[in-house]
Amino acid sequence: MEVLGNYWLRRILARIASVVVYEGQDTHTGMPVMVLKGAQGVPVLEEGVLPLLEETPEVWVLEWPIGAVPLSQYLGVADLERLEHWVREMARILASLKARGVSHAPIPELCLVKGKRVWLAGAGLKELSGEPEKALAALARALAGERYPEFPLRETLERIEAREESLEVLFSEPAHGAQEAKALTPETPGQEAGPLQDASSKPEESRLPSASRKVLSVDPVSEPPEDQEGSPTKETMPLEGKTPSRPRVVRIEEPEEPSFAVVEPPRPRRRTVLLGLLVAVVLLGLALLFLRPSPPSRGGYVMEFRTDPPTERAEVFLLEAPEGSRMAPGQLLLTAPGRAEFDQKGVYRLRIRVAGRDPVDYLLEVPGPPLVIRVR
Repeated sequence: MEVLGNYWLRRILARIASVVVYEGQDTHTGMPVMVLKGAQGVPVLEEGVLPLLEETPEVWVLEWPIGAVPLSQYLGVADLERLEHWVREMARILASLKARGVSHAPIPELCLVKGKRVWLAGAGLKELSGEPEKALAALARALAGERYPEFPLRETLERIEAREESLEVLFSEPAHGAQEAKALTPETPGQEAGPLQDASSKPEESRLPSASRKVLSVDPVSEPPEDQEGSPTKETMPLEGKTPSRPRVVRIEEPEEPSFAVVEPPRPRRRTVLLGLLVAVVLLGLALLFLRPSPPSRGGYVMEFRTDPPTERAEVFLLEAPEGSRMAPGQLLLTAPGRAEFDQKGVYRLRIRVAGRDPVDYLLEVPGPPLVIRVR
């Protein structure tokens, strides 16, 4: 493991021309960092951009949010709903940078995500200067993979890539779920859509339903009047095929005293009671002797490991586990390709070994998409 000043350089994330990007760790605080060795340019401070911790000639040290992982882990397997949110957030950051005169072209290895949060790294780096519109469209295609034709923002990205629209369209227009909710909202006949009013001044029926609810119209049904004998009159009998709004309740009460003589069973004899206790003790002993409870399953999270090409084999060892995990560091998890089970959510540090190559340390977020080990 290479050391640069106060930082351990755990593994190489990417090589961009003469710049080498490392995933590192501060030896004083233990916090993860991103190190850009050979960086040229002026770092930019902006919301959504990884903040600069230290700058030396040709070296930038950036803060790495705890639990965040590079977007390169989701290449070809990203969830389309989450990808839509990531693309909108990156478009907002890129538009803000472009307004400041910084044209940043992100790549998957230098984009970190945690849940729905997105951070861009290397803003101001000369090697990453380019057209953000084309870079964002290419990034979305790489993350969606074969499902890109189904991506809701595909047509918008194509227009942005062709310079027919700007990046602002992605974060100024409503999200895909909000458009569906607007399309599902019923309109009252004879009433024109007007400006929004205060929610407290509207009746409950006029509030917009959410996209996941169905709107049902319910007509009140009055109770049929009863005649003197307690049955509904002919004029108010419910129509055939319809049910009244509230069914009639028939109450059956049990008398307190039974209508028959209660015969109590005879009391068991003492000998019978002792015999029953003896049989119970024998059965309990047999159960303890022959029936052993099966060990409880850990019930963890199964992660799939693949190799590229599939003929390669890679040994995956556990180096560090998150808090609360009972997995012992140093153990061999599996020989990829294959699957491994983890007992807790969180970030695990693994070491991947391939015959004839240097081992590589990797931070794996569990649960997550399949991990592809590319052997080049």
